[in-house]
Amino acid sequence: MLKENKTFRKLFIAYGLSTLGDWFDFIAVSILLGYVWQADPMTMAMLPIAYAAPGIVLSQFAGVMADRVHKVRMMILMDLIQASLTLLLLAMPNPAWFLVVIALRSCASVFNDPAQQTLTRQIVTPEQLLKATSLNGAVFQMGKLIGPLLGGMVAAFFAPAVCLIVNAGSYLLSTAFLLTIRRVEDNLPRTQSQDKAKALPIRQAWQEGWSVFLQNRILLYSTLFSIAAMMAIQLADAQFPVVFRDKVPDNPEMVGYSVSAIGLGALFTVTWLQRFKEIRSYGWMLGGGVFLIGLGFSAIGIYQPSHGMYWILPASLIAGIGTGLTTVGSNYLVQKETPPEALGRVRGIIGSLTSATFIIAPLLGGLLMTLLGPSAAFLWVGLLITCVGSGAIILQRLIWGKPRATAAVVSEQAG
Repeated sequence: MLKENKTFRKLFIAYGLSTLGDWFDFIAVSILLGYVWQADPMTMAMLPIAYAAPGIVLSQFAGVMADRVHKVRMMILMDLIQASLTLLLLAMPNPAWFLVVIALRSCASVFNDPAQQTLTRQIVTPEQLLKATSLNGAVFQMGKLIGPLLGGMVAAFFAPAVCLIVNAGSYLLSTAFLLTIRRVEDNLPRTQSQDKAKALPIRQAWQEGWSVFLQNRILLYSTLFSIAAMMAIQLADAQFPVVFRDKVPDNPEMVGYSVSAIGLGALFTVTWLQRFKEIRSYGWMLGGGVFLIGLGFSAIGIYQPSHGMYWILPASLIAGIGTGLTTVGSNYLVQKETPPEALGRVRGIIGSLTSATFIIAPLLGGLLMTLLGPSAAFLWVGLLITCVGSGAIILQRLIWGKPRATAAVVSEQAG
């Protein structure tokens, strides 16, 4: 039973605290730049770049290191660096230096994901892998849902600086839990393949990671599909406030309600998936998830004020369910299909490709919104996402090969 795995439990708690910290001061950072320093639009536009650019540059190196070094020690070091840099933000004299420290903190966070994912693969059994992946997905969605909400409340009632202090504390708590499992890797069985991977020069190890990624049909096709879907999703996601300003101009709170509904839908889905042992059909899981995201976004694009503003919430919930399926499905696929000795490197490669979409897609989304108008652009992007998901379901044998069981998305229930 996964709940009896003490090492995973402590790793999970540490990951949850770190994830909550990543999202907790997101609102506070925006408030400090936008309201305290009165930053100009160009400076505000640099904020998402400061968060995402380090992933493009460093993810592949972080993946190589995750396959070579002591993973728990690496996560402890990164948590301490993030805590220190979060406190350093309090002393920054202007927006430019503030953004530099945000970027440096993001560099440290890049190293956490491949290390955490690789260690998870080593400490749980294959039968527990889907449940572990679902739990990690659930805590990520909870952090994304609760973190900005709690951070916004703390910033409103106290001050944005208090959010930064609390965030630094969350990284230190994460470190405390990781210290209790710092020797777990010394007792894990090691294979010849893992020893060989550690002995390779860094450049050769990096090249071998790309070789594993490119030669594994399921990994390659699934990643290309996920990036195409994520690009389309990000086109719309970054423009939510613009669309809602057009749809419900007198109810700005609907942006927050809609984002919360998406988070709830995702959380419900990843919690439900814990009941199963494995995914048998990646096509239905990933394609179906993307289809539901597109369906939800298309419904928001079609929405008219005469329909009643709360009809937006069911559409957001549907998009959230699709997000949960896609998130867990893609993470499980990488964990399941990648050789254990190359998991960190493959996660790093995928992380660098994914990070690029967080910069490119919002810019393209802004261009589309300008050319077509908010409602039309959102509708067309939603339809594009729906077509990508439908295509994945129809062509799933071509993309992922023959499913292990016909017409089954997941295996029999674990209980």
